[in-house]
Amino acid sequence: MEKVAIGLAVLLLLFFTQVTPERVERELEKVMRQALPAKTVDVEIEGSPGFPTMQGKFRKLTVQIEGLSFSGGQLLELLPVRFTDKPEKEGKVEEVHLLLKDADYEGLKISELQAHAKTVRFDMKGSLREKRLVLVSAASGTLSGFISASSIQSYLAEYALKNGIESPQVRLRHGSVEVEGRWRVELAGVPLLRIPFNAVAELFPANGNEIRWRLKHATVAEIVPLPAGWLQERFQNLNPLVRFDLSPLQIQIQIQTVTVSPKGVQFEALFSLSL
Repeated sequence: MEKVAIGLAVLLLLFFTQVTPERVERELEKVMRQALPAKTVDVEIEGSPGFPTMQGKFRKLTVQIEGLSFSGGQLLELLPVRFTDKPEKEGKVEEVHLLLKDADYEGLKISELQAHAKTVRFDMKGSLREKRLVLVSAASGTLSGFISASSIQSYLAEYALKNGIESPQVRLRHGSVEVEGRWRVELAGVPLLRIPFNAVAELFPANGNEIRWRLKHATVAEIVPLPAGWLQERFQNLNPLVRFDLSPLQIQIQIQTVTVSPKGVQFEALFSLSL
């Protein structure tokens, strides 16, 4: 009887030392590294070994990704994720942190993007079988991002150039963006004249997932008589400057604030995942 008890104790010890969050962590990290065009992917999972891990119950999941280049439409293809409303065996992560560093979203370089969510449920059996995360329940959380001054200035200058502003110069101020250049006026695609201007605009959130700008004040060279609001209308036509479209992932974003400083642009948002 004593030998049986010792044997059982040894089996239980092996079970609890082999079935660990670290093993799940390594498998998830391996899958994500293979799936994502990123420089580095690091995964950390906090939880208890043994039965909690077998049941797919974890305290915290942290994913750090550096150098990911993507667009909204690509994410569903890139990420090892799918959704289901009929899980075979449900697991749960109490807290999820996602950190993207030096990401490129459709040409806009984002220095840092952080997402935080609580109570994310997933299909444990489906995830193990398919080697990807099969999400079950809706989740919501917070999202924040920072775009450096050099990045947003380069992005806006290139954007302005594509939309008829020659020799654009962009400078960040506290609470505003200063744009200087020559606005090209065309008729049937033929340039007629170039109107120098200097303008100050503010960035603001709109339509949930967009960052737009509106003209605060401007100086326009009086080469020819211009209609009232001529420059305001042209700035308006450039909107949106940025649109974060994550609808392919069934993620809805509500940008709450956009803050401009000489160091860069910070934005805060709420997001929800609805299946």
